[in-house]
Amino acid sequence: METNPPKNLFLCRLAQNHRVILLGGMAVIAYGFSRRTKDYDVWLEPFATAEQWAQSLLAALAHYPEAYLWSLAQKRRIEAGEVATEVEDFGVLRIGGLNMPVDVFRKPNELQLEDFDRVWSASTLLEEGFALPHELDLYVTKANTGREHDFKDQIFLESRVKECFRERLPVCDFAEAKGMLDRFLDPEVLQYGLDNPDAAVRELVLGYLHEFEAEGDPYSRDILAAWMARSA
Repeated sequence: METNPPKNLFLCRLAQNHRVILLGGMAVIAYGFSRRTKDYDVWLEPFATAEQWAQSLLAALAHYPEAYLWSLAQKRRIEAGEVATEVEDFGVLRIGGLNMPVDVFRKPNELQLEDFDRVWSASTLLEEGFALPHELDLYVTKANTGREHDFKDQIFLESRVKECFRERLPVCDFAEAKGMLDRFLDPEVLQYGLDNPDAAVRELVLGYLHEFEAEGDPYSRDILAAWMARSA
């Protein structure tokens, strides 16, 4: 399967006027994971209100009379006047009738409305005009869904996330380290932060390692023992 997501005219039109982030299977495929998907998942910038969000989506849809709106939560067609309430209540709706179903999120799984600007700024702009999120942000959206394909996506993304931690934790500042560790945390990646020259980053990492050790994690215990020997 091609690694770049295929063009979708509706999404390209939406991205001409608004910020749109690719999520779901298409985003994982764009990172090189070979899998199938039957729809697009995208995050349309949330705007100040659900009403503004709905108006922006409906304006783009006006060019596609064959399209219809579908409530994923209630499993029924909805009218244009219901869009704002739908995304206020459930965070997402589906657009059918296009060459591929499109699930448009105002609030994706495990992310908040206020996260959009940060996720957008860390994303890579694709030639279609919408953005591919950083692996770490995409990983977060796959958490706690209970779906097998999301679990497989997480396994794939985890290896990429850990490589990012290996590169960034030894050199980043405290704010970046805190932001990374707020979204992904395990003893393996924490050890990379012990090489950071910023004492605040090292203290942050050590605090997490001590928490893991207190919970009985032997890997954290060994990392801390090696750190103590190194610091002696």
